[in-house]
Amino acid sequence: MRPLLLAVLAAPAAGFHALLGAQRDGPLRHETRSVPFMAGGTPRVPWKAPGMDNPQWIDVFNRMYRERIMFMGQNIDDNFANTMISVMLYLESEDANSPVAMYFNVAGGVMKSGLAMYDTMRIMPYDIQTVNMGICAQVSAFLVAGGTKGKRFALPNSRFAMQNPGIMPPLDEKGNPRQRRMQATEMQLEVQETLRDKKRMLDGFATFTGRSLDQLTEDFSRDFYLTADEAVAYGMVDQLLLRKRAEVSV
Repeated sequence: MRPLLLAVLAAPAAGFHALLGAQRDGPLRHETRSVPFMAGGTPRVPWKAPGMDNPQWIDVFNRMYRERIMFMGQNIDDNFANTMISVMLYLESEDANSPVAMYFNVAGGVMKSGLAMYDTMRIMPYDIQTVNMGICAQVSAFLVAGGTKGKRFALPNSRFAMQNPGIMPPLDEKGNPRQRRMQATEMQLEVQETLRDKKRMLDGFATFTGRSLDQLTEDFSRDFYLTADEAVAYGMVDQLLLRKRAEVSV
């Protein structure tokens, strides 16, 4: 099934929890109105829970969770991964059979946070469609390739940045990297853990793409990029999402 080409950003946790508190029984109804924007530029749409006389305005991202559509639009860290995992678990409790669509435009993230998302994706009973909307780097490329076989897509101008895991420097209170002092044995443990993450990543790509570990190890000797067409040939995705042109009768 070709997924709808819709993009929504990950919703704030508070908004999502408010949405979870709404009733789930009965059809959703909404009114057609002009779409206002919140202060941060996020569009809001009307949503009426069963039994409500008047709709409430919620951000479009929370609204689209009700359509089982998720969008990864920021670097994947622990907080973001926890939010997405909670969404997947909620969607399973609501309907364990209907597929979920995930749209990615992510420049990177923390490998272990992404692996936590992938492990949750793998145990979900429903199919998960994945789409690369623009750029998918490192762990986000891993997640796109980890979607349900036959339902992994990319837009024609999207790119995959195939990057090796690295050691992230500590940050100060302003978010700037700062010097990290450690003993040689501690540094050795950090390097070993990073290499373990790389092996886990390569094992996953071997499963997703059907390529051998030797071939992947050689490819990942340096970071590299894949265009959308190259990603299809590499086995990262199954096909491109292209516009279906109507046939013109002569």
